[in-house]
Amino acid sequence: MNKDSFVFIILLIYILVMLKVSNIAILSALAIAFLLISPKIAKRALIAILLFNLSVTIGYIIICLINKNKFLNYILVFNLRVFDITFMAFFITSKINLIKVFSFNKEFKFLLSATLFQIQNFLKTFNDFKLALKSRSVKKLNQRDKKSFIEAMFFYFFKKSLHNSKERTLALKARGFFD
Repeated sequence: MNKDSFVFIILLIYILVMLKVSNIAILSALAIAFLLISPKIAKRALIAILLFNLSVTIGYIIICLINKNKFLNYILVFNLRVFDITFMAFFITSKINLIKVFSFNKEFKFLLSATLFQIQNFLKTFNDFKLALKSRSVKKLNQRDKKSFIEAMFFYFFKKSLHNSKERTLALKARGFFD
């Protein structure tokens, strides 16, 4: 077992342990420690979980208010736990080579490589779109132009995803992944 695989297994064990921890003091201490260790990764983790956690939290609060249940403790535990797990996942995966982690199986390694390639390709294209818009805009865009730009990007990535999925399916069939 290589170092990256060992660290990844430690991450999986950490996640399982965190799913059992319900102590707000421990979860808060970890969150504060993580903020101090890497504010940049902590910010990424917060941004990544913001929409999901906000929707779950608001929905849970509404249901608890309707049923006249207490919710503060659960909401704190839930949100701290998600932050702690997300931070550690971002932190660990930024330090290891995921392809090495899954090198024990050529199919996993191939699928991961194809997925990471797709992510990098889309990220580069997204950044190119942003730079193109910035270079062609003299003044700040109004709401209608922003909406039009976002719609165009959405449809571009949607069509590109469909096309890429067909190409990847053919590639996987050619390599014998399925019939």
